[in-house]
Amino acid sequence: MLDHLKALQDKKVAFAVYKLPNSNEVKLFYQKNDELHLTFNFSEAGFLMAPFAETDLYSFIPNTHQDSFTIASKEFDSDKKDIHKEENKELFIDLVNQAKQKLEQTELQKVVISRAIDCKVTDKNPLQTFQNLLKLYSGAFVYLWNHPQTGSWMGATPERFINLNEGVLITTALAGTTQVEEGKEAKWTDKEIEEQQLVTDDIKTSLIQMLPELKIDVGTLKSTRAGALWHLKTDLKIKHPNLKLPNIIKALHPTPAVGGVPKDLSIKFINKNEGYDRKFYTGFLGPFEANNQADLFVNLRCAELTPSGYNVYVGAGITLKSNPESEWQETQRKANTFCKAL
Repeated sequence: MLDHLKALQDKKVAFAVYKLPNSNEVKLFYQKNDELHLTFNFSEAGFLMAPFAETDLYSFIPNTHQDSFTIASKEFDSDKKDIHKEENKELFIDLVNQAKQKLEQTELQKVVISRAIDCKVTDKNPLQTFQNLLKLYSGAFVYLWNHPQTGSWMGATPERFINLNEGVLITTALAGTTQVEEGKEAKWTDKEIEEQQLVTDDIKTSLIQMLPELKIDVGTLKSTRAGALWHLKTDLKIKHPNLKLPNIIKALHPTPAVGGVPKDLSIKFINKNEGYDRKFYTGFLGPFEANNQADLFVNLRCAELTPSGYNVYVGAGITLKSNPESEWQETQRKANTFCKAL
């Protein structure tokens, strides 16, 4: 697999390679050039890569040329130490406090703030890093997007955005983070439980606004593990003959798990105060086929390749009960999910 990807990389052509959660099969879509393909109605088929910012055109790599591989071994022992960088800590904590002040003064109930960590690597090998991610995170959606016109990204995300298949839609409300203690169940505070409920309720409201006659099956609240972290998860399922991918995306993106509640106020706060362009971080990505079949994921636990290493993107959901120091530590733990693969 790595030899094939290296040959494509050397030719400077576009490709996307990915693994679905709990699968041993790695799929590859690739081009024979560096053309940037864009879709507005999702009538094509391929691998989609969408940004956080609102847009009418989405980049994708067609499924014209394909290949697949099997993960030979899942054994990988990382000796990479946890990130303990303190750069920009004061700026992030100040942003948490700004967010809490806005929560107190307005109708804003939750906002997700984020930061990018400049992770310099002297012996950068992105293809090996991708393979390490595959072996470390069998339960995640693991991907590598390589395009000369948009840059290269990779990650291991735990959050499904849209699974659409023949009129059946499954989407996931994911919120709350706590560290795994081996042999012990996840422990949740009121802050995380309330944050999760906000996300679930907001997604449900957005779906009903899209199609008022919808009957929504809301699953039970569960703890789900992603590497060394626990999250709270609720699946929502609907059936309807008129479910179309563009309408669902418009209704749900960005989800409250990456933007906030309500959507308009949270996005306004992020754009004004975060201080950088998220690009593809907290966008969505994955395979799609026409506008009624897709398996898309929220782009979390991800990094953008840079000349010196990686920009690792992390964020935290802020509510009135947030503790700034705890939120900083949460972003550190999330960064380690990617950095353990270096």
